[in-house]
Amino acid sequence: MKFLFLLCSAAVLFVSCSPAKMALDTPGWQNREILAVNGKRGLFTKENMHFGEYHTTSVKRSWIKGSSGRFGLGTETGNGYDYTNIISLDYIKKKQTIRFSMTDGNNNLSEVYCVSRFNTKDLTIGNRPNSIGNIGLDIAGFAAGYTNSMYYVQLYTKEQERPWEMLIDNIQSQSRPRSYTGYLSFSREEYYSIHPVYKMEGKDGKASNILMGMVGFEFRDKAGHPVAAVSLLNKGTVYLQPLPAERKFLLANACAALLMQEQLG
Repeated sequence: MKFLFLLCSAAVLFVSCSPAKMALDTPGWQNREILAVNGKRGLFTKENMHFGEYHTTSVKRSWIKGSSGRFGLGTETGNGYDYTNIISLDYIKKKQTIRFSMTDGNNNLSEVYCVSRFNTKDLTIGNRPNSIGNIGLDIAGFAAGYTNSMYYVQLYTKEQERPWEMLIDNIQSQSRPRSYTGYLSFSREEYYSIHPVYKMEGKDGKASNILMGMVGFEFRDKAGHPVAAVSLLNKGTVYLQPLPAERKFLLANACAALLMQEQLG
């Protein structure tokens, strides 16, 4: 959504001419790994997005039945899991979708499906007790309402048939960054909360609030500890904590999905 990135760009105007840098002042970031992002603006060419050991292997504006991707996303598995296809052709025809794959140095693989300007009423379709809408409601009384400002992501890794889901309200994350919370979830027991970052680092290295909006997102575990973050400023920067490789890969994919929003307009 361009609105989100216009506000992020505007935030840069309130700092000096030195390179803008997002500030991470939540306790626990001492051992973070800082990864510069390259290739974000060339996603639909032969250039791949990459940061550290993580890189995209394929980026498509949409997907069609019969492609190598998981078209439909509504497959019934042997264990009876019922997953309704909520990424409909209407979103695909309006060029509101991106599908990408990512890998890392440990041969982890992913398929990720992203939809911009997503209407949350579609999350109510089907028998989905572990849907991100229901999980968010149980965790924090989260009720997004039926809006079209959502960015919705389904993230599959090679060892999981059911996806992780991510939901961010672009309007709410900008208008009330101090209180808004999004989610990346797999179940009621397994999830990360997502918090807008509204501070930037000054010349003296100290964090200060920007005048409006936000400049990135921070992921926290159930205990409230920071595990990853992504800056939307300039070409982008990803921050990862020392975690097991499969968790870092999951969070790297989520950060990549947030960076790709700019390409959906």
